[in-house]
Amino acid sequence: MESYDVIVIGAGHNGLTCAAYLAKAGKKVLVLEARGVVGGGCATEEVAAPGFRHNFHSNFHGIIHMGPVYQDLELHRRGARYIWPDNQFAHVFPDGNGLVLSRDLDTTVRNIARYSKRDAETFHDLMRVYRHVLETRLIPGMFSIPGSPAKELGDIEAAGGVDLVRQFLTTPNHLARDLFESPEVQTFVGFWVAQLAGTGDVFGLGANYPLMLAGSLEPYGWAICEGGSNNLAQAMARFVLEHGGEIRLDSPVRQIEVHDHRVIGIVLDDATRIPVDGIAVSNLDPKHTFLDLVGEADLPTEFRPAVERWRYDRMSMFCLYLALREPVRWKAAAKVPEVQASFAVSLCESLDILDDNASDCRLGVAPRTPGLFTVHPSLFDPSLAPGGGEAAFCEQIAPYELRDGGSAAWDDLKADYTEFVLERWRPYLESGLEPEAIVGRYISSPIDIERVMPSMRHGDWNHGEMTQDQLGVFRPFHEYPPYRTAFDNLYLCGASTHPGGSIGGASGYNAAGAIADDLGIQRWWERNAQ
Repeated sequence: MESYDVIVIGAGHNGLTCAAYLAKAGKKVLVLEARGVVGGGCATEEVAAPGFRHNFHSNFHGIIHMGPVYQDLELHRRGARYIWPDNQFAHVFPDGNGLVLSRDLDTTVRNIARYSKRDAETFHDLMRVYRHVLETRLIPGMFSIPGSPAKELGDIEAAGGVDLVRQFLTTPNHLARDLFESPEVQTFVGFWVAQLAGTGDVFGLGANYPLMLAGSLEPYGWAICEGGSNNLAQAMARFVLEHGGEIRLDSPVRQIEVHDHRVIGIVLDDATRIPVDGIAVSNLDPKHTFLDLVGEADLPTEFRPAVERWRYDRMSMFCLYLALREPVRWKAAAKVPEVQASFAVSLCESLDILDDNASDCRLGVAPRTPGLFTVHPSLFDPSLAPGGGEAAFCEQIAPYELRDGGSAAWDDLKADYTEFVLERWRPYLESGLEPEAIVGRYISSPIDIERVMPSMRHGDWNHGEMTQDQLGVFRPFHEYPPYRTAFDNLYLCGASTHPGGSIGGASGYNAAGAIADDLGIQRWWERNAQ
């Protein structure tokens, strides 16, 4: 049996990132993927109708361009090319009006001034501070080993004062109400900021403001991977293969064999056993890795409580993928033409509605007045939809466990709930969602997300709740140095590690650095930065 220096379990984009860095460092790398395609959440498939290609779980790629991964792995040259929409995000209101966040700061400020001159000035001044924090603290922090909470808060205070620390520690919705006077502006910015973690009522997620808002502005921006999000993963896979790595698809792992605090073998579902002579790296979350694959009986006594306390988010997403004969036409475009050319458009009357959505989810109820987040990548990348049609996508927060019937109850509810969502959306449109305009649809409830993407337990694309006790050094547990575990040669590299979900490769990049330190590998990527 062939031996490997590094075996990576899971070919999501973080697993591929970690594998790519270590392969170029001269290590013999094997990547094992359960599905028939690499990429995990970076998936692009024809699910609603032939010729209409949708991105699953991964539409907005911004962080990948903020850090070093895109350049280090020369992903543009390997086929991951990007389109940056000028109009990043719009929010439409029942009165037929709307607000648009442009990559150009002055344009966005003018848009906000239509509702409140004071809010426009606040936004302008805030972006100056947030861009500084993004560039000097958040981006370097995402692509490095996390420090102590006290140090990280101290760094934030040094960058922007104690009030900035308060902003980071509060909830996104509280912050929207504190900063802005116009209810429309509050809803506009609050809805966009909440997209990073799902809801705006979680304390400690105020850092989403500089990341989502300042990250939307030039020279940054949330971008579309041309030809589909899976092209990013394919480019990473090419890098791995070009540097001597091996990738095996349709190879789900059944067991991680351990002995004396070390991994000694990987067993696949087909009973193939691969000996581990070097190290193993899991792109899966802690519960999946240790309780299911290693097994509870083989966990060190002191390690098991750390694994068991890991929490998945109770909230997931209800997603609707639509193949449309032509692009939807927004009523708000009559007053604000830029709405029609926006990457994403949300609809929600107020932040109170978003708070109600979160409350419904915690009660195990599908939101009764859902705020909808609609995404329109094929407007900018026509290859995703044939003949002038549109491959549209709509999502909203939803509970994984329904109060009546648990997660499996989604199978009975999702068809009716889809009609409810469409009826919620239609009043905001001139045309585009009439029954005859819908060529096809694909519904993905929280339980469907888990079924299709086994690594997204509970339909949680972040591989674990993004709360203060599960961020930074606490992600996934503080008892061991980041990316390490109770087993000497078993590491974690997925979204359950710092900095969490989103498409940036940061978790895989940081894990590769930790492994390099432990194995005495020279970091070729640091030479690249010089």
